[in-house]
Amino acid sequence: MCGVFGFMTKDGRGPDLARLKRIAAVTQQRGHHAFGLAWLGGDGRIHTYKRPGPATANLAALDACRGATIVIGHCRWATHGRPEDNRNNHPHPAGRGWFVHNGVVQNHHDLVQKYRLAQRTQCDSEVLGLLMARFPGALGLRAARVAERAEGRLVMLGVWRNPARLLVVRNDNPLSFGETAGGYYFASLPEGLPGCVTEIRDHYAGVLTLGDDGLRHEAFLIAG
Repeated sequence: MCGVFGFMTKDGRGPDLARLKRIAAVTQQRGHHAFGLAWLGGDGRIHTYKRPGPATANLAALDACRGATIVIGHCRWATHGRPEDNRNNHPHPAGRGWFVHNGVVQNHHDLVQKYRLAQRTQCDSEVLGLLMARFPGALGLRAARVAERAEGRLVMLGVWRNPARLLVVRNDNPLSFGETAGGYYFASLPEGLPGCVTEIRDHYAGVLTLGDDGLRHEAFLIAG
């Protein structure tokens, strides 16, 4: 099953860590086998953290996200690959970015063979990142094409740098966001999200880019 959550700043300030921890604890309802994070820090670098075990045993790791402009998180319900082998846990790399995934890639073995992908883990989700790194074009377009080739419902959040970008993908699995003065919070479950909670539209791949003039949004359609 799994669950994802995340944050994107509006003005360069970091997330409300207490709120983010509450959202992570709620997301744990969708998976308690492992917990992971990736964030774009104030130093301009992407950092990652992942460990076996539930979110509530790892909430202190979110303190490192103070001042982060983008945060993505994952609560894993293991389907492919033992969580005790930390390589199987999220986040996974996607070229120069990192992503988390909710769903099961039912045809991941076929995708590995068709595109001759070099897997390093037993996790089906890794295939999505390998494909995104392989395909050409804009980030959101690449993510949409990957979602079209992956059999099964999915949600993805990803973080990239230079420029700072948050990838948001929804294809049938649940994902919502809430807005504050300082930024946007995302989660598989709406409980704990701030403000007027809105469901992300389905069959959508979007990219939020943080620039000197604020946030810019690009959207792409995932074909059925």
